Amino acid sequence: MLIDSAYTKHRKRAFKLFMLPLMGLLAIVLTVPQSKSALPSRQKQSDEMQQAWTSFIDSGLKQPITAAQAQNVGVIWMVPLHAAFHRKDEAWIQSFAAQFSRFASDPSTLPTGTSVELSRMYYLYVASQFIVLAKENGRQDLVPPGLPELLYSEVQTEWRVRPAWQFGGKPFPGGARERVLWKLDHRKAEKSYYRAMIDEDLYNFAIAADLKAYGGTDTQRAAWDPLLNDVLSVVKRVFTQEVVQLPDGGWLFQPGVYSDHPEYQYVGNSAARPGLKPAPVRNIAEDTSHSLRFPLWLTSFMKAYPANSQDYLYYERLREGLERQFYAKVLVQPTAEHPCFLTTNFMDGSNGVYRWNYESFGKDNGYGPYQASGAFLLGWWAFLDTDRIRGVYREAAGQFPWPRQCVELYVGPHPASGPFPPSSLDPESSSMRLRHFLVVLAATL
Repeated sequence: MLIDSAYTKHRKRAFKLFMLPLMGLLAIVLTVPQSKSALPSRQKQSDEMQQAWTSFIDSGLKQPITAAQAQNVGVIWMVPLHAAFHRKDEAWIQSFAAQFSRFASDPSTLPTGTSVELSRMYYLYVASQFIVLAKENGRQDLVPPGLPELLYSEVQTEWRVRPAWQFGGKPFPGGARERVLWKLDHRKAEKSYYRAMIDEDLYNFAIAADLKAYGGTDTQRAAWDPLLNDVLSVVKRVFTQEVVQLPDGGWLFQPGVYSDHPEYQYVGNSAARPGLKPAPVRNIAEDTSHSLRFPLWLTSFMKAYPANSQDYLYYERLREGLERQFYAKVLVQPTAEHPCFLTTNFMDGSNGVYRWNYESFGKDNGYGPYQASGAFLLGWWAFLDTDRIRGVYREAAGQFPWPRQCVELYVGPHPASGPFPPSSLDPESSSMRLRHFLVVLAATL
């Protein structure tokens, strides 16, 4: 099946982390702890947490981050960053501060260019969250000189300067602002996914919101506010116009926008098996692995406004509705057959086949039911900030090592080049212990 080249460029990059083999997550890890996760005492549990931090997170923070690594660390580091401030762990906090200080002093270590634009945004969102958390915790001394200005420059360039690529057409010369407004103003397009709010749009929204929450000096606010307020006004329109509220209090973002794309043409099939026929679904929701960013994006939008203001409460209600949707429709409780937490493949609770015959998997291969569940273990759903979601992560952490049948679903389909090595399906492999560490941290947020 032929895939729109612009779409492939975007989705292939955007999906690289969420659905790749779990061993790929260890590309930046220098050492790996070898101890078991079940420990008898609180002290030993604390020791293992520190060991996991040193091996899985701190070792990466001490390295310069390349464009190839930026997307991975941009997702892996977010929960540890929040945990560092939540735990008030000075050593952990200082590790992040040192990473961003080195970056601010030499931004060229993370290359620029169209091919790495999205990867940079993943990394820069961790940086923008860092400056917000530093401010909230009275630690603005940790914010390196030049980092807020660098973030603002990135938002400005993306919003108004850099030509914004578009599915199936020429780039918008006026930047992402022009592209987003076109999508909002054109309710119908040649292909529905031409209207999709892509990761570049949503990450830029969130970084802009973080800068607004950070505030900066009086001089910075005077210089930044016109552009940041413009971005936020468009964000409000996006999250008013493109959100579909559901009777039970949940909601979906742009349902059906990807329904006519090749990656979604088999979603009406309930099982993955050779010889599948296309079965598109008109109003299919977005896949759950991409959607895990929404809890934190919405939190960023909330914090861009004064607490309890009208806009703050609007995004807070959206986050509450997303929590209802996730808990009631997406999250699958452990059963005898699958004694672990799973997620459906799509945010409306449907669980059909995704990315069938996709190039990286080859013919008669793709994501069958529950095979997007590995993204849950990254911990981002904890940013929904409710006791029952934290409870889910606590329970998931206590189930480790997860049974082999669960690990097979967490890993997902094998690549076109052949099956996964047996080590990647080991319930106590390094990749699974990294995921366990993120789940443990998520339970504390």
